[in-house]
Amino acid sequence: MKTGRFDDLMSAISFAEAGEHEKARELLKGRDTILLATSERAIDRSAMKYALNLSKRIETAIDVLYLTKSGERHALLNAFMSEAAKSGIDCTLVKRDGCMKKAILDYTEKRRNILFVVIGSAPELDIECKTGEKTLSEAWKRLKCPLVVVSKGDMPSIA
Repeated sequence: MKTGRFDDLMSAISFAEAGEHEKARELLKGRDTILLATSERAIDRSAMKYALNLSKRIETAIDVLYLTKSGERHALLNAFMSEAAKSGIDCTLVKRDGCMKKAILDYTEKRRNILFVVIGSAPELDIECKTGEKTLSEAWKRLKCPLVVVSKGDMPSIA
């Protein structure tokens, strides 16, 4: 076992004993994760397929950042989570509400292990965001990982 991984394991045990189960899971999950950002308003099969295939190729986990007001999971999201599990991919669902850009920024700021953010389309980034949020636009420029926008029928573009 590598020293860094051993340290992560020991830290995870400490967090779990202190009742910080989410932090313990994050440490055990490893360093490499893809963030699939989607919402109940705009589920994109192409983005899901892209994230799943990328995860298989580079052997990463997938965190699904799901913007929802109802709290219920979309049928396509359930199918995606099942497919990930069948493929042996560690897949975690994180539900949020509000602005997609802010949710992505907040999530990636706290989790340095995110390699890519995959999203279905550029307009999806503006879901629930107020127009003219200058501070958010400035913060967006500081995203710590590549943003992959997958459009139907097109090759994904990396921002």
